[in-house]
Amino acid sequence: MSEQGIEKVSGRMRVAFAFGEIGDNIALNIFNFLLFIFYFTVVKVPVLWLSAGMVLWSVWNAINDPLIGYLSDRTKTKRGRRVPWMMFATIPLAILMILLFTPPVGLNSDIANFLYFMVILMLFDTVYTAFNLNYNALFSEMFVEMEDRAKTGKIRISFVYIATIFAFIFPLLIIEDLANVRNLPQTMSQYQLVGIISGIVIILTYGVILKWGVREPKVFQKDAETAMGFKDTLNYTIKNKSFQWFLFPALGTWLCIGLLGTLVGLHAIFALGVDEFGLLILLLIYFIAAASSTPVWEYIRRKKGARMSGIIGIVAWMIPMLFYAFSTSFEMALIAMIFLGFGQGGGLYFYDQCIAEIIDEDEITHGTRRSGIYYAVINFLIRASAIINFVVIGVVFANVNWETYTPQPGDETVLALRLLMGLYPTIVLGISLIGMYYYPIHGERLMENRRKLTELHEQKIKSLG
Repeated sequence: MSEQGIEKVSGRMRVAFAFGEIGDNIALNIFNFLLFIFYFTVVKVPVLWLSAGMVLWSVWNAINDPLIGYLSDRTKTKRGRRVPWMMFATIPLAILMILLFTPPVGLNSDIANFLYFMVILMLFDTVYTAFNLNYNALFSEMFVEMEDRAKTGKIRISFVYIATIFAFIFPLLIIEDLANVRNLPQTMSQYQLVGIISGIVIILTYGVILKWGVREPKVFQKDAETAMGFKDTLNYTIKNKSFQWFLFPALGTWLCIGLLGTLVGLHAIFALGVDEFGLLILLLIYFIAAASSTPVWEYIRRKKGARMSGIIGIVAWMIPMLFYAFSTSFEMALIAMIFLGFGQGGGLYFYDQCIAEIIDEDEITHGTRRSGIYYAVINFLIRASAIINFVVIGVVFANVNWETYTPQPGDETVLALRLLMGLYPTIVLGISLIGMYYYPIHGERLMENRRKLTELHEQKIKSLG
């Protein structure tokens, strides 16, 4: 055992645990990358309908995500609090990846397609949250020491980029007409093939983590018994000052990641004038640059802490946004993508480290580890970012007369695409920078938390007899 009463985790288990990032990020990134462009350009649901659907979805998120987090923290089974939820979600999530791309187009009804879109959104959200929330909660519970988090975090971030590259690249190898410019009859079935492949990968990678990568620490064995009621647990979480400041960069991170996934295809095809192969090259360069930057950001975190790595990362991410959005040639866009990828690497690296620090401090305050409710709020924030993006895109497209998709947008629409890809995320990251600057868990406060956490876990281990 470590000094904090947590069983040491082997290198093999670290890798198996990180496999969860592959299925998790394939599901999320396929959702972000293809859902909007599919229902807008292939199914041809009006953009304001899609935006309205996302707003209604937010109501479901406001109930579903906190409830699952609360129930997870209070779950008591032989397999612990988190693993049963992950097991339950695996097969349904794989099936939903296929159902995302099988709307009832044969009915030739916008209303039917819209209702199907709404039902699938809610089912996807419920099942994805059941896995993702508990998987991330286990990260903060299995890996409590900073060194363990750093080692595991490095493996996780590598798998994140592997999954993200796969999620953005392999659809471009299958779907010949991503934006449905040529109205090919096979486009629908090609999107469905992407869903089938995604579902298979999710089952395989989730199988690895469930078989070899998860173990719920005994130190938290009684925490389900001491968990607060729903109202109190949500109230204390939302009022946590450290968490409040962190929500700004967290929301900004997911707004920008989601925006890239949602608009990169339309922006590349209509603003940059590149085809699907050119888009593939741009994305490949972007993610290679992001993945290659991980050692740099890990070094900064070790030397300066999670807060400072976040601040530097956000700045490095923000500056290239405008250059990429307003690129006038493929070569200019390619160079901008290198710097944009490097910046995103920093903007993403601080994320898990800060959440774990917040949950540590909360456990010191309340005596019970409540990882589930914190990741529930974060999951709600991720969905909220998608909703905000959809609404912003919907309003902008409607104002440039692109409410219903046509494959020949005018100059005003192209300018709108550039502003959405450049100015909008730059403003968002500027606000994120303020939140990261005021994030309070660093320096002496962080070291004091580490000391108190060690003492608390020693007490919990003794209470188990």
